[in-house]
Amino acid sequence: MGELTLRPNWTTAAGALEGVLAAEGLELPRHAVMGLTGHAWHLCLASEGGVAALPNGPHELDWGAMVERYARTGLAWERFGRRAQGEELAAAREEALGWARERLDEGIPLIGFDLQVHEFAIVTGYDDERAGFHVESAVSGELGGFAPWSDWPSPALGIIELFAPTGPSDPDPELAVLGALQTALELLSGEGGASEHPRGTAALEAWADTLEGTGEVDRAGNAYTLAVLQAARMDGAAFLRDLAESVPPLAEPLGRAEEAVRDVTQALSPLLTLFPFPAGGHGNVANPGLREAAANALRRAAGHERRAAQAIAEAFGLMGAV
Repeated sequence: MGELTLRPNWTTAAGALEGVLAAEGLELPRHAVMGLTGHAWHLCLASEGGVAALPNGPHELDWGAMVERYARTGLAWERFGRRAQGEELAAAREEALGWARERLDEGIPLIGFDLQVHEFAIVTGYDDERAGFHVESAVSGELGGFAPWSDWPSPALGIIELFAPTGPSDPDPELAVLGALQTALELLSGEGGASEHPRGTAALEAWADTLEGTGEVDRAGNAYTLAVLQAARMDGAAFLRDLAESVPPLAEPLGRAEEAVRDVTQALSPLLTLFPFPAGGHGNVANPGLREAAANALRRAAGHERRAAQAIAEAFGLMGAV
């Protein structure tokens, strides 16, 4: 296995996946990883206690479904997932550590959540004496590559997500494309999670509704969700372009889908300046005029995204004739 490095990506789960794939000799461009797994199409507007656009939205998805979706990239995967709070947290951690040790002892790297920061990282090993994982995370360059178990998982979150590769998956290319398009349609339509938070294109409309009202919007979460969303949709457009070039019978509908997704990114682009990460634009989220302008941009993006979904559905329907 080659060197394990977290690849640059606002969607850190996909960045970790890309890094493991590369170490296994299965190099894929970022947009292919994002498109095949469906990460390119995820959006969840998380809210709690009357505060909208919380930063956990980008991680609110059906992680169980990712085992099948990740296999489209060329590696098969298994998952350990738990949700625990209070007294149940220690037992869940110990169970997870047992699962992790078995695989790390065999030289198998892991993808794990909430290590050093509330993002995904690559787990390369562990140290029982120091009681922690060796990791490659988005902040390991600044904090060092060690994540103590005493901080994992964060009690406020109580989320344990670990993925381990089990060997080549040898996906059928046509089935992988078909699955990727189906996942895109599911996620854009709002499927893909157990919580009641709005998802997909409906989340764009809900976001606009919130900004048009007087409800509180989390400044950092709003900026973070926008940054993750914009990067994901840009990768989604690039993925659709590659598919259009690779499968000529689908070129026309996929070309229209790509154009619509690029229109989404153009509609969102001014918002990244209005609400830059990490500061979030300071008082901009409370300014009525700027909130209204942002809401209008989100509604335009929602309209473009519906066009994209319609074109993807056409391509999906044509797959049987290819």
